[in-house]
Parts: sequence; structure tokens; C-alpha cells
Amino acid sequence: MNNDIKQLLAAIALEQYVAEGTFQQCLPADGKITLEQAKAQADEIWSVAKEQLEVISFDYEGYTVNLTFQRDGLYLFDSVDIWAEEGDGTKKGSPQLGTLATIEGWQHFADNEGMQMECFDIGDERVYLLPSAVTLHYLNRESKWKLVKIAGVYRSVEQVRDSLQNIANASI
Repeated sequence: MNNDIKQLLAAIALEQYVAEGTFQQCLPADGKITLEQAKAQADEIWSVAKEQLEVISFDYEGYTVNLTFQRDGLYLFDSVDIWAEEGDGTKKGSPQLGTLATIEGWQHFADNEGMQMECFDIGDERVYLLPSAVTLHYLNRESKWKLVKIAGVYRSVEQVRDSLQNIANASI
């Protein structure tokens, strides 16, 4: 396996990540990212002492990949934060977002792939839940729904659905 984790993660299309559910599942058969490797190459490391977690972040143009491990090295879950860089009055996204960048693009991708999804409106956020338990989070910006986060699989789809439904009911 390629030892450059940042390059390896950058090569994974976000559509593949959404379909597979975690970055670890997108790696070649012999691939596995360890806590030690990730920490050695990270752009940022966050420690969450109370939960005994390490969040390892890798920054790219328009997005950040976060890998969460227990301090003993157990890989727990991952996510992608999407951000827009502002400068000179322009906003840049990432070409890596592809069809996922907008709800319309996501719905087209899901239809082509035959993916079923559930939608939850939570305040100004629209969250799509896939049968795998991956969630895509969109915010309404400039009259368009823009992708702001992808959360990979961590809990069962039933647990995620219940949590999203509780949050959606509370925001009504």
C-alpha cells in the first residue's frame, strides 16, 4: 500500500466514499490506515481526552477528511467537512465533490446508482440518510442546497434514523 496517506485519501472519489461507507473500505485490499501512520502525516490532530479519541485531519482544496480513532488505535469512523474558501470576492469549492456538490447532483447520482435514501429537514439543514448509514448534509446557501458534510458509517442505519428523526421533530 502507498505510504502517503494524504495522497491515498485524495485519490478516493467522494462518490466512492459515499457508496462504500468509510475510507478504510475504499482502500486497496492490502490497505489499512493506522493511528500511528495517520498522526505522522496529519495536517491537524485533535485529542478528545474525555472519550479517549484522536481525530486526525487531512486538508484538501475545498474539504477536510477527518479520521477518528480510539487512543488504543481502533479505527472508529470518518467524515468529510466541505468548506468554501473566500478571497477576492470569490468562493471556491472542490472539483472532488463532483455530482455531490448540490442536492440536484446528488439526486441524479443516487437515481443512476439505484440508491434509496431518506430525507430529514433539520432547521436550515437537509440531511440524506442512505441504507448504509452514510449521511450527506446540505445547507441552503445563495438559494441553492450546498454540501457541507459527509458522515461515514459509524452506527446502524436504525440508530442514525432515530437520531435524525428526533432532531427533526425537535426543530419543528
